[in-house]
Amino acid sequence: MSTAPWWNSLRARLVLSHLVVALASGLVTVLVVRLVAVRRWDTMSGGQRGNRPGTGGAGASFRTQFVDSVDQAVLAGVVVGLLAAAALGVVAARRTARPLEQLRTATDQLALGRYAVHVPTPSTTELAALADDVRRLAERLERTETRRARLIGEVAHEMRTPLTVTRGYAEAMLDGVLPADDSVLQKVVDQTRRLERLAEDLSSLSQAEEGRLPVRPVPADLVETVQEAVDAVQERGLGRGVRLRVEAPATVPLEHDPDRVAQVVTNLLTNAVRASSPGDEVLVKVVPQAGDVCVEVVDSGVGLLPGEETAVFERFYRRPRGSAIGDPSGQNGDGDGDGLGGSGIGLTIARALARAHGGDLVASSDGPGRGARFVMRLPTRRSSGPAAG
Repeated sequence: MSTAPWWNSLRARLVLSHLVVALASGLVTVLVVRLVAVRRWDTMSGGQRGNRPGTGGAGASFRTQFVDSVDQAVLAGVVVGLLAAAALGVVAARRTARPLEQLRTATDQLALGRYAVHVPTPSTTELAALADDVRRLAERLERTETRRARLIGEVAHEMRTPLTVTRGYAEAMLDGVLPADDSVLQKVVDQTRRLERLAEDLSSLSQAEEGRLPVRPVPADLVETVQEAVDAVQERGLGRGVRLRVEAPATVPLEHDPDRVAQVVTNLLTNAVRASSPGDEVLVKVVPQAGDVCVEVVDSGVGLLPGEETAVFERFYRRPRGSAIGDPSGQNGDGDGDGLGGSGIGLTIARALARAHGGDLVASSDGPGRGARFVMRLPTRRSSGPAAG
């Protein structure tokens, strides 16, 4: 770390600035007083600098003494002014530099990961605003670190189950407890695929949070895209006794990424089917509106708890255990691996994909046991560079 010259410090510069101002003021005062005083003396003495008639050399002597007295008085005033300026500069430098040093100490603590550091509020308006910015930075860093730690724990939890199952089957086959036949090996393959889907979803989540999810919009029929997603989930719905129905115009031309939009709709339909009971119906609506098109997925299943309208889009969200409204695994694409992989981040990625198209994905519900409605809004005209995530 290089050491800067002493005169580059804020304290030194504040003191020097006071001294420079005082010295400049003193010099100006000397010049003005000399000019005014001497000219006044000459005027009062009849405009003669030399001896007046009848006075001998007294006039010149008095003038010299007067000028010397003025010079001494002004010089003393300048010296006193410089000393006072230096003292005031030291006080001002200390009062200004101390809050900055406190803020620097606080930022050093933030760099070490100590986000609960106390940030004092200086009396100066600008420094107080800077202190507020540092406090907001600390809060955001703390939230980010908390989310990072939580994500690591959640990913470890998600990976633990398939890894444990895979190891259990492998050890059982090695010990001869289970035969190494196709059925057992298929279970191992299924758990391996689950890990692969988790890795892919985590990659998509990372891209979503960085705002770089790949979306390649092309002119296409949105109704056809939605219908393909419905067809992909239709068999699963029939297997659970849930009917899927589509309400849409004959065609809705829209510039979008068919694969990504179908991915979102598939995830919503999978969650809706899982949340429904045998005999229920899941309705998919394509509704053109002024400036955008809405794709709605409506079910009459377990519904959402108060506050879940936004919580379900959080990564690895889990419905609180003990809730009496159905399977807690029916949220955020979690469960048996449909939709976006069953990793607990399905709706997180789905909303990021909707936003990457310049739209959004929102949820609503009339309450527990009264179904849920997920609405994906897609603009008819894409803005340049929409952010994802």
